[in-house]
Order: sequence, then structure tokens, then C-alpha cells
Amino acid sequence: MSYLRIRLEGTLTATSPTHIGTGETRPVDRKKKSTEEDATQESTDISMIARDCSGSPYVPGSALRGVVRNYLLQIFRSMPGNVARDEDYDVILAQAKVRDKKQDDLYEDEYNKASLLEKVFGTPVWAGKIECWDAPATGKIDGTCFKDKDWDQDRQCYLVRSVAIDPVTGAAEAHKLYTFEAAPAGLSYKVNIAGQRLDDIELGMLLFGLNGFNSGIYPLTLGAMSGRGFGQMIFKLDKLYVLEESSDVIKEWVLQASQHDHAGYHALQEMSDTEKDELIGIFKQCFAKAIRQEGQS
Repeated sequence: MSYLRIRLEGTLTATSPTHIGTGETRPVDRKKKSTEEDATQESTDISMIARDCSGSPYVPGSALRGVVRNYLLQIFRSMPGNVARDEDYDVILAQAKVRDKKQDDLYEDEYNKASLLEKVFGTPVWAGKIECWDAPATGKIDGTCFKDKDWDQDRQCYLVRSVAIDPVTGAAEAHKLYTFEAAPAGLSYKVNIAGQRLDDIELGMLLFGLNGFNSGIYPLTLGAMSGRGFGQMIFKLDKLYVLEESSDVIKEWVLQASQHDHAGYHALQEMSDTEKDELIGIFKQCFAKAIRQEGQS
């Protein structure tokens, strides 16, 4: 089955603290601990987490797209079936420039040999079939248990203080303290992914990648310091809407859009739970078939 449009709704719930940084810092005045009588103020730069227009933490769509793509690449790039390949597009683009190759010719040459992953997630030569929207926090939690870590209820974060580690000795480096914001475990984020012209196999691969957050062996994580247990999430697929690529379905979709005040990705048919469960199985069957064919060749 091929789908002209899809829209996926899901929920990511943090099971550990998360730090998705922006590269920006903010100053915070703190009391320098010396003696009770001789307490002075010192300013500390805090590494900030990503926030939306309301000031709440969120997961950037680019971050979600990147980790899912890399997860699939790490699993499938060394396996048969052309599910994923690791191409150096800087070299490809440089060679095309030297040869004065036209953009349309470059696109045709590369797309014809592209892997499933490259077609769905895109490359520097063409856009992918999916768009990962920014995932806002769905609510706020009571973080009074973090009050000794400068919990900020409005910003939904607390502060983590750490030291830089010498990679050679494994010991803490002197005078290299740093502080950063962390969004707490328990915070949930609303995931929305839209797509165009995906088939069952491609949609199944996307769901397989998102389920990587739930893996107990090789879990997907978001943000920095995953080696310290940060960025762990649980993903739940809430709804999956599709527009089948058939003339009758498209005519009905256009009719509904003209009679009601909705169109685009918000007037699609919802998939049943059974149909959703079958998609990952279809992707696995395609991959297993490719392995068998490779073994017989």
C-alpha cells in the first residue's frame, strides 16, 4: 500500500533527566561557600536547554529526526538489502562540481541507487519524505523533590553540577567545574511526524526506528550525556493517520476538505491498531527476504 500523506502522533516520556542544549548560557548568582560569616556572591554560567516560545522544554524536530536516522543507520548499514548506506555526500557534491554535473542529473544518479533510509530521511541532494515537528512538553510536573538543586517550576528544570574528566587518567580535572540545566524524568513530549508518498515498508521502518526508544538492548537517547544515563525515553504511538494513494480516497478527502474547515494533514483516515501493528512486520519481512536472497547469491 502507498500513502499520499501520513501524520503520526505519539508521546515521548522521559525516564531519566534530559539535556538538549542550545549552546547558550545564562548567568546565575550563587553564594560562594567559604565560611558562614564570609559568604560572597559569585556568578556562574549555566548551559541552557532548548525551550519553546512559552519557556517550557521541548524536543527539537531536527534532534528527533537525527537520532532516529542514526539509529537505523547504525543497525542496517552493514547488512544486505540496501536498507541503509553511509555515503560521503561532501565528496559526491565536490565531484559533481568538478565535473559540472547538472543538479537534475546528480539527483537521478544518486536517487536510483539510494537506500531506503536515504529516501525517507533525505540527503544533501534531495529532501526526505518525512518532517519531524518540534515536540512540546504536554504539561508540567511538580519538581519539589529537586528543590536542593535549584528547581525552577516555571522553567521545568533543575541544575546539575559536574566536573570535567581527564580522558587519559580518568580523574577529575582541577578547576574545571561546569553547571547545566536538566529537564526532569517524567516530563512528556508530544510527537508529530508528517510524511508524503510513503509505502508500507517505509512507514514500517519509521515505526521500527521510533520503537528504538523502547529497546532494552540498544536504546535510543536524546541529548547530551547519554553515557551518564541522560536522555532515556519511552515512546508510545498514539494515532496514525493516512491518505491512501487511490483516486476514490483522494476524491473523498478533497470533498471532506471542501465541506469542512480542515484540509492537509488534519483530514486523514485513522489507521486501526491492527494495521499499525502490521507495518513493522512488513518492514521486517522485506529485510528478512533481502538477507535470504543475499545468502543464496
